[in-house]
Amino acid sequence: MLHPSDTESDDSGHDDSSGSDSTGEVDVDVLFAGLDKSGGGQASRTGTLERSGMSATSRSIGAPGGEQQHSGTLPRAPAAPPQQHQLQNASMAELESNGGHGQMLELYVLVARCIAFPFTAQARNSMSRTRHLKLTESDLLQYRGQFEAFLKGEMTSIKSDDAFDKAILCYYDNFLISKRLLSLVLSGGCTFADLRKVFQNYVERFLKNLPLMERVAHDHVLAIWMSKYEAICRGNEDMETMRRDSLALLRERQSVDDSVAPDHLYKVFQIILGIPQREHHLLSKELQLDNADEQATVIRRELRHRLTYLAACDIKGIARTLLSQEPNMAQDYLAEQHSHITKLRNTLNQMPVSKKTDTLKRPKSNVIADDVFDPSTVNKSDISISTNVSLTVRQARGIEFLAPDKPVFCVMEMDGYQTKKATAQYPASRPIWDTFATFPTTTPLPHVRIKLMADSKGILDADGRQIAKLTLQPTLCQADGDRWYKMTATVSLPDKNHSIEVQASVSLEKADNIKISGWLYCIGRDPWKKWKKHYFVLVQMTTYAFALCTFRDKQQTPSEVMTLTGCTVDYCGDDGLRGFSEEGFTEFQFQVQISESSVVFCSSSRSQMEQWVYQLARATGQTYRPQAPQGNAKGATLTRAQGKTASNALRELELDEHSLSRDITSYNHASMYATLLKKTLENRLQDPASSMGWLTPGQQFLLDEYQARYCLRGFTTHLAMIRALMARASSGTYIDASLLQFSFTFCLAHIQGQRPDNYHSVTKQEQAEFLEVLGSLHDLLRLQLEGLSHSFPFCLPDGGLKSTLRLFSRVTTTCDGNYEPLGTDLSKLSTEVCNCLRKAALLCYKDVVEDVEAHMAEVECTEDVRTDTLEFLVNLSEECIDQMGQSQVDYAKAFGDYEGALEAFEESFWSFYEVDLGMIVQTASVENGKVFQVFEQVNTYLLSHEALRDGKFHSHLLGVFMPLVASYLDVMSVSLEKEMVLAIAHETWRQEQSSVKCAEDLFVKLRGLHRFVQRLAWPEPLFADHLEKRVQRAISDLLLSLCHRTLKYFEQLIARQAPRAEALYIAPRPCWVAIDVVSASIEEGALLCMDNDADDATVVKQVTSVEYGANIRLSLLSMQEGMINAVSELLNFTVVDILNKLSLHDPANVVFSLLNKIRTSRVDLDDLSLSIEHNLQSLQECTGATPVAEVVMTWYDSLLALINEWLEKRPRQSLKFPQFDTLQGALEVIVHRFVVYFNTEQDARTTLLTAVEERLRLEQSAHELAATVKSM
Repeated sequence: MLHPSDTESDDSGHDDSSGSDSTGEVDVDVLFAGLDKSGGGQASRTGTLERSGMSATSRSIGAPGGEQQHSGTLPRAPAAPPQQHQLQNASMAELESNGGHGQMLELYVLVARCIAFPFTAQARNSMSRTRHLKLTESDLLQYRGQFEAFLKGEMTSIKSDDAFDKAILCYYDNFLISKRLLSLVLSGGCTFADLRKVFQNYVERFLKNLPLMERVAHDHVLAIWMSKYEAICRGNEDMETMRRDSLALLRERQSVDDSVAPDHLYKVFQIILGIPQREHHLLSKELQLDNADEQATVIRRELRHRLTYLAACDIKGIARTLLSQEPNMAQDYLAEQHSHITKLRNTLNQMPVSKKTDTLKRPKSNVIADDVFDPSTVNKSDISISTNVSLTVRQARGIEFLAPDKPVFCVMEMDGYQTKKATAQYPASRPIWDTFATFPTTTPLPHVRIKLMADSKGILDADGRQIAKLTLQPTLCQADGDRWYKMTATVSLPDKNHSIEVQASVSLEKADNIKISGWLYCIGRDPWKKWKKHYFVLVQMTTYAFALCTFRDKQQTPSEVMTLTGCTVDYCGDDGLRGFSEEGFTEFQFQVQISESSVVFCSSSRSQMEQWVYQLARATGQTYRPQAPQGNAKGATLTRAQGKTASNALRELELDEHSLSRDITSYNHASMYATLLKKTLENRLQDPASSMGWLTPGQQFLLDEYQARYCLRGFTTHLAMIRALMARASSGTYIDASLLQFSFTFCLAHIQGQRPDNYHSVTKQEQAEFLEVLGSLHDLLRLQLEGLSHSFPFCLPDGGLKSTLRLFSRVTTTCDGNYEPLGTDLSKLSTEVCNCLRKAALLCYKDVVEDVEAHMAEVECTEDVRTDTLEFLVNLSEECIDQMGQSQVDYAKAFGDYEGALEAFEESFWSFYEVDLGMIVQTASVENGKVFQVFEQVNTYLLSHEALRDGKFHSHLLGVFMPLVASYLDVMSVSLEKEMVLAIAHETWRQEQSSVKCAEDLFVKLRGLHRFVQRLAWPEPLFADHLEKRVQRAISDLLLSLCHRTLKYFEQLIARQAPRAEALYIAPRPCWVAIDVVSASIEEGALLCMDNDADDATVVKQVTSVEYGANIRLSLLSMQEGMINAVSELLNFTVVDILNKLSLHDPANVVFSLLNKIRTSRVDLDDLSLSIEHNLQSLQECTGATPVAEVVMTWYDSLLALINEWLEKRPRQSLKFPQFDTLQGALEVIVHRFVVYFNTEQDARTTLLTAVEERLRLEQSAHELAATVKSM
């Protein structure tokens, strides 16, 4: 039986975390590529599926539980062909009539014989995948508990950091507590190594997005985190001890499972078939399982049964069961059966003929030679016997005539053996030696001599003097024991009646290849044409072939040889030969039938006759067991006692007396093999190791032996394997698709006539069964792909999905009528895979919805989690994005060869999400920002995937949210306008942070509105530009409205706070706050309404390119300038008052003469100093967006402009001294205060200041000159 493990090496150091497929995947298409050549020529294709009308039919697998239902019509299964031995008296129903246990007993009989004497199978290595400990549900719960304890901070011994904690939390939330992982664990396809690999993948992806410190290598951090992971898994000491014990038990179990020792296999299949130990002992005794000769005899008898059955087959009946109706196809079918039997016989011939040992010797290879062993060509020289003669000399008597002190000894020798052996020398008065000697011999009739010697003092007799001698002829049938033998004296004796005797025992060991020997009379064939007594020896030439030989005394080669191949033996009974006068040779006769002649033998006793018939029947392997004739039972007592014991054992086992000797061709081996395989697979899947359907080397060894020994076709066994694996997979057990693929490819190659096992003939029943399995397998694989998230969660086990896809592709193309191996182009299968993945998306989406509902129900402690539909939609969107991102990571590599498969999966998934999205969005309020949070999440994900961007779902998403976004902007504009009006009405105009509360709140909301549009990242350029302009216009309108209302308040405030002549004027604080609001509005407008293509360096000051926004900005700047000028006019009140007073000193004034005599007071200058100081201090306290420096410089320039304007109205050198003196003092006060504010004189040195100073210096020179002239 071919098997995929034959093509793989046993790599115990295999790492499951590698990217390669580690589940034993086999490229079976390549494996069978050269079968036409190995099968002995180009296979005929006339019997292929195409000629039989094979086509894909509609198929479906039924309800849970693995029950399969098939629609469509399949060809009716014809009568079973001979090779399957489905005869009318050999159905499994007959076995089941004895009860289920009786059926298992009969099956165990066949299995036990395969174990006792295996001669065709060869042990294989176990798969590296099965060396991993399987994760159970309890292990998973314990595993989760360890990570929960770490996240709660209970594992203080493990040093951690925020990054590692986040990685563990992500691993725990997204993987460990997933229902999909639990389903994989329950299927038996998950191991601890899988969990470790998934964590390593999580860490590697996490570290790619983690900014590592300099000089810290990625691999170093990964190694540290993996060591911490191992520490978390180990837990406390008790758990670590349990873990070590489990691993030790697994290694011990695997070492035992790899064994093919008989004792181990007996125990294994006792458990598999439910056979108690006592029943095994009874069967072992009855079947003589420890007797290799008996087991070889059973095999010979089975081969004879099969040859007899094939000889009786009806050629026409066979032809009707075959698919191909070519001439001579029935003969070819029988030739194939004969060829298999011949190969079994040749393999049996290769078995060495040896005594039973602890480990039976098997062929070096399971490949059977094609040459046929022909016993008829055996020469006499080919038969050799190698044995030993054992001789023991005890003592002698009758030598009293010798001197008592005379030393005597014995010399032992054998003809053909040069070395002599002697005993020790003892006095003649006490001749006791007890000396043992062995002599090798190659003849069954050797001659051994014993010489009694006396020590001689003679010069010429150095070796002693011979007293007596004895010649013995031991035979194989001679009983071993001490006897007294009379010796022939070689010296003179005291009298004639005196005799010398020696006590000795002699025996001829039975050779390994000698089954029975003895003296018989025979007649009937050349050279035994005369009735004569011969010494016959039954020699086993090979495990299968025997020869009946006659030997003469001391002859090493037989004188005559008769091979027993094809012979039969039986008792003569009353029809025997009569008239022979030899005593005792007239009754006990038996004969050997050779073709049309026979040879008659006579023995001396009934027991001898029965022994010869028994051994000859075993040697010939005949199906008929001779029955001894009725007569004197003397000598047959032992045999009848054994028969009575056997009958008691059979009655205790509730078996029929013929159950153990049943014709091997009467069994339904195909059905029995399927039962054996099914139970073996069930037992294997219960192992603590993750087998995934891979049998142990011992189990596979036994199944291979069963197949070859009982002549099952490879198609039958592989089809049984497919059915057994599919049954387990349908019930929820994870099965490696590589096993299914190998068996399926084998069956397909057989149906196509490619001779994968050298069988060219194909029966109609095989074709019908293959069609049935093909449909069931296609349905099963399609269901697995449709349940992708449950069948292969997180793409585990590693390589399992890839194997399933490869098998699905092969099965699908076969259903479509393409029987050639697939190439690298899988585009034709992409459509089929896409259809499966669309259904898989629905199941995946349902799981996501259930998880979200369960999580919200747990958090909110309510069953109706959809009361807050938007909150549900937000959580659902996040979970869907995480699920699709995980699917991309898990399945991208597996579906890489199938164009558009994963994209179809995601599009279908989002199409189901589209339904819930539409229902919730229709009832949601546009003012609720959560609905747009959903859009941001989903749209960002879709934009990051090129295959989904601008796809069907993406276009639908944009269509749903396009009117919502426009409505939201309109609603927000109106709402903000109302809130602003209400806030200004209640505003206290007290600056808290950067601006007043109403303006700051508006700015925050406007920034949020602008960010909202940016976060949408609308993919359509036209609508994106429309949104940008729309939000800029709305922001500009709101800012303009705010500034208009602020200006109105400012004007009212200026009107109420007009300065009085008798008071020191200080500008009120709300004036500066109002200016700050307008200034902040200008800055906000520049930030929010700027051109998107503006340079980063000028982004704050840049205005939008939109004309509307530019006009708004100009309006705001003009408004700001007017407000600053208005405040400056109020601040200049003190200077204006001083200049008005100085104007009274002009000569044109009526009261000039009176005032010329009055000095101006310094009080006005002090008021001016205080006014500038307090107002500058008030400006410095402004923390908002007011351009304080600009306001101060405007005020400063306006003061100098007033003085300069006042001076320019008067002619040069016309100022009176009081005017000059007051102006000079006022100028000093102004310059001093502003220089203190500017903190540097350079900023205060302006053109106006220079002009005023020049005029005052001119007036000063005029007054000094007038004073000088007056003094003269």
